[in-house]
Amino acid sequence: MYSNRISTTGRYNMLVADIQKNEANYNKLTTQLASGKKITSITDDPIAAVNIVNTNRQLGQIETFNKNTGLAMEELDTLDDLMELAGGYLQQAWDKAVQANNGTYAQTSLEALKTEIDEITKTMVDLANTEFNDNFIFGGANTKLTPYEIDESGNILYHGTKHDNPDYKRQTEVADGVFETINTTGDKVFGYYEAYSTDSAGTKYYAQKDASGNTIYVDKDGNQYTGDVADLTAHEDYSGVMGALKILSNSIQEVVDAKDAKDTNAEVAASKKMFSTLDMFANSHNEIVREQTKFGGVYNRLEMTESTLDTNTENLTSYLSSLQDVDIASAASKWLQAQYAYQASLQVTASSMNMSLLNYI
Repeated sequence: MYSNRISTTGRYNMLVADIQKNEANYNKLTTQLASGKKITSITDDPIAAVNIVNTNRQLGQIETFNKNTGLAMEELDTLDDLMELAGGYLQQAWDKAVQANNGTYAQTSLEALKTEIDEITKTMVDLANTEFNDNFIFGGANTKLTPYEIDESGNILYHGTKHDNPDYKRQTEVADGVFETINTTGDKVFGYYEAYSTDSAGTKYYAQKDASGNTIYVDKDGNQYTGDVADLTAHEDYSGVMGALKILSNSIQEVVDAKDAKDTNAEVAASKKMFSTLDMFANSHNEIVREQTKFGGVYNRLEMTESTLDTNTENLTSYLSSLQDVDIASAASKWLQAQYAYQASLQVTASSMNMSLLNYI
């Protein structure tokens, strides 16, 4: 029979290897307990490590989508509040238009109504120039440019992106590849008003008063028209509640002037113009309601998206925990066992190192 003999060096190498193995296991469990993580490096479990990286990436995306959704909902809340206010001011203007059209108001009463209409117009312009998060809400894509101004000629000009320009949309990504449009345009909600004249070349000129109170016509750069005023062609472009407010104000003034001049024909014509604003206010109200309804639907979709994102976050967080989080009770028990094993291997090695031939005699 043959027997394998293990040299002293071989035996010592085996004991040292055992110590190193037990020490490595003990250190690993100590690190897990300290960090609370099962995997501290990719070599611990390559497949699980890759899954952890991917899950963290997905959670990061969801966090971004959640922020986008939250900001979008806040802006839509503001947008809805502003349109609600606009509807209220529009109703006030509508009531003034009804009063102006009842045919019994004297000049002073009509002048007072015109003053109230002009104040509502200024308030409506301020409303349309509201900012949210450093952006003008009703500017379309031109979020840094004040959407509305009342110029020296009394025109209510809109400087934002027009609603018939598809580039007016501002979209936010609320899920992977899913975008929601969160804005509208001022001309869609409020409209505008612009009265001007053109010469034979099509250049626009706006009526203004000079220092002497005389009417002059200037272009957008301030250059005065020097030709025959009779050669100019008058234009009046308008839409929405801004158009209705300005036409109502102008027609009230025309009625007052006609009464002053005792010009019955002019008064009748101005009264008809004033009466036409009732339909304009009604149509403007309907347009605002349509926009509110449309963005109410967007808000509801965002609420559902937010709920879905929260659910996905919970599921992924739970999955991530199962991949990397340590079961403290189990890990503590294993750590104690590893500690005992490590200490035992040290003791065995120490005892073995002290042996000599005298131990066998």
